Amino acid sequence: MNKELIKKGTKCDLYVKGMHCHACKIVIEKKLTDSGIVKNVNAVMNEKKLYFETETEIEKNALVEEINWIIRNDGYTVSENLYKHRINWKDLLKGGLIAAVIITAFILLQKSGFTNMLQVSDLSLPVVFLIGVIASLSSCMAVVGGLVLSISSNYARTQEKIRPLILFHTARIVGFFLLGGVLGLIGSVFAISPILYFIISIVLFLVMMILGLNLLEIFPFLQKFQLRIPGSFTRKLVENRNLHNKFTPVILGAITFFLPCGFTQSMQIGAIATGSFWNGAILMLVFAAGTLPVLAIISFTSIRFSKTPFSGIFFKTAGFMVIFFALFNFINSLVSMGIISPFF
Repeated sequence: MNKELIKKGTKCDLYVKGMHCHACKIVIEKKLTDSGIVKNVNAVMNEKKLYFETETEIEKNALVEEINWIIRNDGYTVSENLYKHRINWKDLLKGGLIAAVIITAFILLQKSGFTNMLQVSDLSLPVVFLIGVIASLSSCMAVVGGLVLSISSNYARTQEKIRPLILFHTARIVGFFLLGGVLGLIGSVFAISPILYFIISIVLFLVMMILGLNLLEIFPFLQKFQLRIPGSFTRKLVENRNLHNKFTPVILGAITFFLPCGFTQSMQIGAIATGSFWNGAILMLVFAAGTLPVLAIISFTSIRFSKTPFSGIFFKTAGFMVIFFALFNFINSLVSMGIISPFF
């Protein structure tokens, strides 16, 4: 047993396991900062390390146990030693089989011609909606989940329990619609040529492939290539301050459009590629609608998804599906360019 006593204000570092994306970093930093036992918390994705200063005098073992108790329910653990990366082949196999069933059903639906009736550019709306559902369940939506839990907990002791949550989700849907339209307009201003559209499709393909592979947790080094927004911007959004202002849920709902979720970023690239206000708006609206059911349940019940014993299988299933959709959309781009013949 390590009974080493750590003095107040000591700078420490620990290794972290379970960080999938920049949203995970923000959640860990917020949880530990709010705990009052540490300060100046900085979770570094590339190093898989947590840096902080102690707020009280405490034994090292007790400190590690306390931090683990705070963040364990969110799927993270810390240790003094570097975690050796291990591929969970069992979860990979189960996730691959589940994904294969869902993908097969989608391909059959595609062959029926139904998805072709609901299409924005090369992205079919059923695909966009399904990606939204996956996003709402994954750790990449932890920031939004944290926001809705913050709003619900802050209003729990007041008479305004339901209205702020309704305002938050409504503003989020409307915000995604309008801002998606703005991205579509940006694409139209640049007068996207077939070649430029194909380049954008390649970027979208790479963003989604990196996201999918990170969910599979096969190649840890790929996490450094995932798109992200500066933490100083997003960290302010998840603080529990001044949430009782009646306009705050509306503002927070709209601002979630800018949170660092790889799923959202890939859809935003797709919205730009549409080159149309209407198509960009519809694409982001459908994506936001896909995230709504799970986020609404989190809001009203405080249930946290993806933190169950089956979370590993879920992330692997989601990873395989995101990779499939990345390939699916890229193949559609190749078809549009006349490089290959359609076969989906």
